[in-house]
Amino acid sequence: MKLKENKKKEDLRVVKTKEIIRNTFKSMILEMDYDYITIKELTERAKINRKTFYLHYDSLDDLLLEIQDGYANIFMEKQISYTNLEDMKYLIGLFFDSANNEPLNERILCSGSYRNISDRIVKKVMDYRKKTNRGAFSDNEAYENIIFAYYGANSAIIYRQWVADGKKLSLEEVKELAIKLVCHGLESIMKK
Repeated sequence: MKLKENKKKEDLRVVKTKEIIRNTFKSMILEMDYDYITIKELTERAKINRKTFYLHYDSLDDLLLEIQDGYANIFMEKQISYTNLEDMKYLIGLFFDSANNEPLNERILCSGSYRNISDRIVKKVMDYRKKTNRGAFSDNEAYENIIFAYYGANSAIIYRQWVADGKKLSLEEVKELAIKLVCHGLESIMKK
């Protein structure tokens, strides 16, 4: 019985420590470019020692990958079909809502220094969608790859422009505009 209790306590400590590390890392992303984030500063801010960090992560890149995967999973866990325009509209809305409601997501999506990270997240989601929705637009893989690239990139481009313009349109207005621009372009090539 005592061993099980100790295991539960240890697991809770691991969970809490990883949460502290992730939250500290996220706050640092909001403040600075990724190239300037160091394990030394992260551990100082998190009030942990370096050994504790390395018990949970091999590097900052591993920690970043965990953050990226968490964001990508928001979109990959949704069971949608690319043959259904309503599903695609839903995903565009979800993209805008998640980016706008979470400062970290907006920073990663809109900051030039994080653009490669944002691109990796979009690529991961689009690769997953291509795999699970293969043939939704065409039996020609090269043709369909271009369609998925178009869909994945354009929502991000529209969001970045909206932020760059100071969000002068309401969130609902920009979501509606993005849906029209992206989905009506896709609608013209969807299989009937």
